[in-house]
Order: sequence, then structure tokens, then C-alpha cells
Amino acid sequence: MKSIYAWWVWLVAAALGALFGARLGLLAGFLLAAVFADMASRKIPNRLVLAGMVVGLLVQAFLPGGDGFLSALKGLLFGFGLFLPLYLLRVMGAGDVKLMAMVGCFTGSPAIFGVMLCTLLAGGVLSLVFSLRMKAFRQMLGNVKFMIFMRFMKAAGGGLASTHDMAGSVGTLPYAMAIAMGTAGYLVWQGI
Repeated sequence: MKSIYAWWVWLVAAALGALFGARLGLLAGFLLAAVFADMASRKIPNRLVLAGMVVGLLVQAFLPGGDGFLSALKGLLFGFGLFLPLYLLRVMGAGDVKLMAMVGCFTGSPAIFGVMLCTLLAGGVLSLVFSLRMKAFRQMLGNVKFMIFMRFMKAAGGGLASTHDMAGSVGTLPYAMAIAMGTAGYLVWQGI
């Protein structure tokens, strides 16, 4: 677990900070650490996310070019609130929801909606790549068809489908990678 916080991760973050500015460089460092933690253990440490939230709020409030504390707080709440339903549906883990809230601290409230859309797009692309790599694409398509069919059947019957009705999983995706790629993609698209 100590290798997750390797010195080179923070060196890359410092270089990104010098290139893109303190706020985005720090965000890149926290996202990079979260990606490595998620890939290694399929968990995102709470300490990392909470430290990122505090730093994001402070950076937005006190550094030049920040959107202000209120925007950062709104970004945190929107980031958390937008991904919370996905956690409640058991589509993603709690660490992913908290990580998106941390991203909201750094990006502020207006940008978190675009970041979320880009993250969902990146997650879709990564899940396709992941299923192809695991040679489970056919099973993934079967699962999607099954879930759609069960949703229609339950809706026609007046109830909602439960997770017990779903077919077997093709594996888990370290979603911190999708959050990092979606965040970077949105920021590049907006011209940083």
C-alpha cells in the first residue's frame, strides 16, 4: 500500500502543477494517487479523498484564479449528489462517489456537471475496453440485455428490479481511472 504514494506520483503532480497551475496540478496529483490506489486494492483511501477535499476548498478560496469557497463547496455537494444514486443502485463504490465530490472541490460548481458527463463517457469506454481485454464482451452484452429486460418486466409488474435478479458480473473496473480521464478530458476540452 505504501507504493501507492510513491514519490514519483507527487513529482509528476508537481510538474503538472508547474505546467497547468497549482489548482489543476494538485487535482492531478490527488487523482493520480487515487487511480493507483484503486488499481492496487480496488479501494480509494478516505484519508486521500478527505485531504483532497480540504486542499480543494482552500485552493479555491485563497489562491488567485480560484472560484471561491462557495463554488468549491457547491462543487463538492453536486459531485457527491450526482454520483450518490449510482452508489445506491450498487453501480459504483462509495470511494468513487467521494472522489467525485473531491473533484468538485477543485473544479467548482459550474464545471462539475461537464466533468460528470465526461466521466460517465470515459467509464463506458473503459468498461468496453476492460470487457474486451478480459474476453467477456459477449457476457457483458448478455448482462445488459438481461438488465434491460428485467427492468421492463419489473416496471410492467409495478416493481423495480433488484440486484439479486442480475446476471453474473464480468469483473470490476477501477472507476477512479474513469474519473481521472473524464476530469482531464473535460478540462482539456474547456481549454484548461
